[in-house]
Amino acid sequence: MRPLSLHCLVAILGLAVATGPLAAADGGGGKPSSPPAARGAAAAKPAPGKPCQTSPSCTTDCSNVPPVPTECWTTAYGPAKADVILSSSKAGALRSANMLYCPSAMYALCFFSGPPTPTGKNCPGASCTNQPLPCVVDGNIAKCTCKAYTSPYFVDINGILNLGVYYKTVNQCGPDGAKCKNLLACGPKGRLPGCAALQWAPVCDYVKNQNPAVPSGSLWPKADLVSTFGFAMDANYQLATTQCQTGPYAGCMTAPCTFGAASGSQHADGDPIQCQCPIYDGPYQVGQPHQVCPIAGSGGQSYVWSASDTVQQPQ
Repeated sequence: MRPLSLHCLVAILGLAVATGPLAAADGGGGKPSSPPAARGAAAAKPAPGKPCQTSPSCTTDCSNVPPVPTECWTTAYGPAKADVILSSSKAGALRSANMLYCPSAMYALCFFSGPPTPTGKNCPGASCTNQPLPCVVDGNIAKCTCKAYTSPYFVDINGILNLGVYYKTVNQCGPDGAKCKNLLACGPKGRLPGCAALQWAPVCDYVKNQNPAVPSGSLWPKADLVSTFGFAMDANYQLATTQCQTGPYAGCMTAPCTFGAASGSQHADGDPIQCQCPIYDGPYQVGQPHQVCPIAGSGGQSYVWSASDTVQQPQ
């Protein structure tokens, strides 16, 4: 499957939107979830595309409007839509500064989306109460059913699909995110020592202020919310890793999302939302245990996992 040109994503927004596996543990208490397995450092690198700037100038390069897609490669392992997370620890994304920590706001959570049948705790089975969260393939876009939540959340700096916002964030946080609040320095609840001294990443404001009526403060025109990552669904899903070979998957980080006919009304935690996620073809990990990587088609439709690619770097 050919990777999506993100110029197509911007075009689709005008019509359709008219729209790493992690572990939950820090000094704030709670039972840790299993950390993800990272793709080994010895894994063969794909032929690199054009790399993004690592020292962008915000005099010229940091405007979010009109939205310019991040088509350059944010890492040596892929472009923004690949949702690559680099880590020097076997704990994978849990020990990565790439995952920028943002204050509480409403966002879309697509991390457990993929097949047309429910997944998560007690699924499949008579005790399964989770809803199906399918990612339906529509050309080079996956139309993913996700859920909206208000809580602290995390943005993979390598997965910011709006180039101006990516460059503004890199300019302030550094290319790996270490100069801003991040999962490695702050933990899932932002309580680790040293977190308070770090600044908030600029991308946090664009996610928080996403508004279809105010494009100047948003990542995407006409989108209600932005897809990021959070721990809000931990009660119903086990965070773990299924390692997959090269294949298509939905890179949902910072993708645009809409409530559809319910746009503009009040929304509660857990409400469904539709996200338009670019599809990338490469190695990836599903953030749930014991899953089948290629999802079988059903009813004439094809499905892909919402996933990411955590790459373990040498120390």
